[in-house]
Amino acid sequence: MKIALLVEYDGSAFNGWQVQPDGRTVQGALQDTLARLSGNETIVIGAGRTDAGVHAVGMVAHADVNVSAEMPSWKLLEALNALTDEDIVVRDARVVSEDFHARYSAVERSYEYRIARRRIAVGRNYAWQVWQQLDESAMQAAVAMLVGEHDFTSFSKLSDDVNHYRCTVTQAALVNSGDMLTIALSANRFVRGMVRALVGATVEIGKGKLSIEAFRRLIDEPQELHRAKFICPAHGLTFMRVSYPDSFGLW
Repeated sequence: MKIALLVEYDGSAFNGWQVQPDGRTVQGALQDTLARLSGNETIVIGAGRTDAGVHAVGMVAHADVNVSAEMPSWKLLEALNALTDEDIVVRDARVVSEDFHARYSAVERSYEYRIARRRIAVGRNYAWQVWQQLDESAMQAAVAMLVGEHDFTSFSKLSDDVNHYRCTVTQAALVNSGDMLTIALSANRFVRGMVRALVGATVEIGKGKLSIEAFRRLIDEPQELHRAKFICPAHGLTFMRVSYPDSFGLW
């Protein structure tokens, strides 16, 4: 049967989501867990492929598993969490229809990036510490430009598995909560490195090192030779949630 998993993980000790020849990955850890549970090799497909060091509180994945369809969801969930390490938590597990696909059925994904405005100890592994003065009004103006459909070639890493770099950003906000700035972005899709490159450029604007006009040109006139020029650290980024059509009955 096919199941959907709602997954939370601390990306600090992972080499990203996708299985690699060397290094621990989230996908690999989940596949090992499901294999131990079902007794069969299992492929887990995620809604996104986070980079090394990126965290998630609402990643969704699916897998075809060889377990009894009569097993209650709570028991499956309990069994999964008993076998995962403590830096991965399966928050929920549900049986889904065979036409569900964690990646291709998704209609919207959301990320948040946290920027600490002072030196911090608690939470330092989940925020980029930027101590110098930032022009927040200029950063707000830059973030507001992102809403709509754009070609994000200038703000992405080269990928072999995508046909284009056009994404529709549905929500973009810069939120000030005292010592912490949060840049929240939602879109129908994100290309590799996109959020970190956009945040990095936005911070450069805040520092006065990149003009609003230059930022606009990077959006309006995609630069193949200067991809992801201002990419920021991975540890401040968290994958928040993914949305699906209501017909799937998911989160």
